[in-house]
Amino acid sequence: MRKYTLLLLSLFFTFHISVEAQSGKGKLVGKIVDKSTASVGELIGAIIIVEGTSFGTTTDVEGNYNLELPVGNYNVFIKYTGYKTEQAPIIIQANEITHLDMAIEEEKVDLNEVVITSKIEKSSSLSLIQAKRNAAVISDGISSDIIRKTPDRNVSDVLKRVTGASIQEGKFAIIRGMNDRYNAGYLDNTLLPSTEADRKAFSFDVVPAALIDNVQIIKAGSPELSGDFGGGIIRINTKAVPEAYTQSISIGAHYTSTGTFKNFKEFSSYPGEQFNILNSKRSLPNLEEGQLKTTTSFPSLLEKQRLGETSKLFNHDWENKEINAPLNPRFSYVLGFPIALKNNNKLGFLLALNYSDTRKVQSGEISSYDGSGQVSDFNDQLYQRNTSEGAIFNINFVGAKSQLSFRNLFNSNLDRNTIVRTGKANITDGIDVNNVANFVNFNRLTNSILSFKQIFGTSVTALNLNASVNYSNICRKTPDYRIASYTKSQDDSQFNLSTGDFFNSSTGRYYSELLEDVVGSSLELSKGFNDRFKSNVKIGGFYQYRNRDFNGRSFVYGGVLNDEITLNPAIDLSGKHIGADQLYLVEKTSDDIAYYHGQSNVSAAFLSVDQRWMSKLRSSYGFRYEMVDIQVDNQKFNTEIAQILKSSLLPSINLTYNLNERVNLRAAYFASVNRPEFRELAPFAFYVFDKNADIKGNKNLKIATLHNIDLRWEFYPSGVQLISLGVFQKYIQNPVEFSIDIAQPFTTFTYQNEKSAKISGLEFEMRKNLNFLGRHKVFNQFAVLCNFTLVKSSLQFNEGSKALANRSLQGQSPYIVNVGLQYESEDKKWSANVMMNRTGRRIAYVGVDPKYGQTRQDIFEAPRSVLDLQVSRSFKKFSLKITCSDLFHEQQLYYQDTNNNKHFDEVGGDRTLFKYSTAWQSTLSLSYNF
Repeated sequence: MRKYTLLLLSLFFTFHISVEAQSGKGKLVGKIVDKSTASVGELIGAIIIVEGTSFGTTTDVEGNYNLELPVGNYNVFIKYTGYKTEQAPIIIQANEITHLDMAIEEEKVDLNEVVITSKIEKSSSLSLIQAKRNAAVISDGISSDIIRKTPDRNVSDVLKRVTGASIQEGKFAIIRGMNDRYNAGYLDNTLLPSTEADRKAFSFDVVPAALIDNVQIIKAGSPELSGDFGGGIIRINTKAVPEAYTQSISIGAHYTSTGTFKNFKEFSSYPGEQFNILNSKRSLPNLEEGQLKTTTSFPSLLEKQRLGETSKLFNHDWENKEINAPLNPRFSYVLGFPIALKNNNKLGFLLALNYSDTRKVQSGEISSYDGSGQVSDFNDQLYQRNTSEGAIFNINFVGAKSQLSFRNLFNSNLDRNTIVRTGKANITDGIDVNNVANFVNFNRLTNSILSFKQIFGTSVTALNLNASVNYSNICRKTPDYRIASYTKSQDDSQFNLSTGDFFNSSTGRYYSELLEDVVGSSLELSKGFNDRFKSNVKIGGFYQYRNRDFNGRSFVYGGVLNDEITLNPAIDLSGKHIGADQLYLVEKTSDDIAYYHGQSNVSAAFLSVDQRWMSKLRSSYGFRYEMVDIQVDNQKFNTEIAQILKSSLLPSINLTYNLNERVNLRAAYFASVNRPEFRELAPFAFYVFDKNADIKGNKNLKIATLHNIDLRWEFYPSGVQLISLGVFQKYIQNPVEFSIDIAQPFTTFTYQNEKSAKISGLEFEMRKNLNFLGRHKVFNQFAVLCNFTLVKSSLQFNEGSKALANRSLQGQSPYIVNVGLQYESEDKKWSANVMMNRTGRRIAYVGVDPKYGQTRQDIFEAPRSVLDLQVSRSFKKFSLKITCSDLFHEQQLYYQDTNNNKHFDEVGGDRTLFKYSTAWQSTLSLSYNF
């Protein structure tokens, strides 16, 4: 910690002095683009002139400009040969950045100068809405200025604000009713791999909201984007290098209603783990092959001696400390600055740091059933401590016709969990349980991308070269997942320590590690043509190589505990009770399925054409050709488990008709695919304690193919306002779903293909101020945000399927609603926001028709509403913010709808399988801008 403090202090003194020396000046920054092709038409060498002064500059390779000016009011002219000159009034304030982006229009009549006056809008919401308005494809998004007005901590929180998006299990994105596996993620133009050990999904809670600039969800295909998606492509753009010096620090205190200032059980914490450095005491000892294995269920005396001595190598610290949970700390820091070089070149740097430490408590109820009724009934108390740290370090060089950038993101999360479980393992037989599970989940994501851009020429017909290489590393560890299981039958007078052959039903320990390296590259050439269609043609290629290794090892306790049972694992399972004549560990790892190695190669080539027809109609069309080779094998025995080798030709077309200056009509068609993930193909079962179930892969999964159609109407009343209405339809062949494996006696979830599915939906979005209610200026200070999505899906099942007829696609909600009201005072000092999100019920796990067994029918996740509130006050150098999230704190409920009436009946027969409490939360934070 001392190192970090010294570093921050040195950075502060170095750069704070430099900014103070610049007082009395401000900066004008912006981007100039061709209005007709705004998404691809950056204008290089456009001239920016400040009227009545000698100040001026030109735009760089990306159409950006940066001009330092004394404090004052000015008129600015933007000129470019063959285009209408635009004029805008600006105000420059000391040590502040004024933004002026312009989309200028080609002069069609003659070369006489025409001047158009524009008003400046200073808002990143404006930039995002204008990008959406001018984009060739259908998209939705949210910008940093909206994110700052919410209590959102990470990207998963942010995504639920976007039209058509919802979040499952706090971190997985569902877009347009399609499960997480149907969505692709990009981080700074890098295609993201799956972060999960047991599903095809990116865990969006690993990216802190404080480090992102904006999030976009692209809902229609385009040749230059991955073809492996169905719901949407989620593009996360981290903070860019700023145009002027910036330095800020924020500290906060976070409160949870069920955890803070309350009794909290904390599993053993070791030095360094508050900064997510795993301690070696959690590591699996160095064991020789077969050192903890036995030939029979009843080991010989000699085997017991070997098992007892080897078991002593393990860490037997089971201590759970009880503390009074303190307030949860929050910290973030941002430092960015540009350096002016010769010939109008510039070099920029950005450093952003983020840290949080959160304790929370949840209570839960877990039940299971058979044909005669309820079998088990458990009550859980979950204590979780999560530490998260993230960092961004970006370097950017911009020249007259070239750009070189190096962007880096690092994030790690460490979850330390304790679950105390009591209740009935078998109600009929009267078997009571008293279990404790202690486990740690460690996740680390590292992503680096080096990109290069070169422009050959100076007009819109210039040849553009874009190239990039990237590297990502994912590490996910569960070091020493421990379960202490005690049971008591109705004939017993006391609890007994459960020992046996299976990790999911006895006292045991489990270790797993997932390591994945991803290397990618892309190359794109684009050229504009000054023809009647204002064509822009792109060709390019993409390559990605992934290499994943996973191994998991399970151990169970054998032998007997000679001392009296205390129901405290720290005593009962301590080192003094380990030995040949007491307790010992036996390895139960199944060698054929506990290890897998995954490798994939994806190559793609694409051609894209963007054209204007009759000034109002724009078409963007082309195709993408992808080849994929996915292999999964057992890394220990070098045996193949599954392989998929397939190529796909994916056409797409996007049409936009500008009905007038404010209205767009859009239509799109694209083909796409959805490929199985390594884990989904590996037939390895892993026990999940909080679900009391196994999760298993399926090596026979097929690639799903999709055909997608979109229609949308968009209305833009003014810069930051919009209203849109759209419909979409998707046809899926071989959809992949998460289902109950009815062939297994113990509750097991797996993956399966169905024959086909069809999804139809409607989307509406509105962002509007309240000036239509009256002329008073106060109405301009309020804005309403609203978006909702209605979705309906149907499936055709494989021959012999036992699925319930007329059910929806797994993960699909019939509706998603977001409503918000925002206030900002005229002087920009006060702001307040209230937002509500609600998602309809959805199938979490696919089951069977009740006539084939009521205990294995579909499991639904019940709808819940989330209400968030924020109030902030800005001062000259600092700001104060109070946020409250999940004020309703409705429970998370998973159930079986036994009477099939499409809602949960607490009284009347519906079966509750999992039920978890939630907490309302509040954060007070103080930010200071140097």
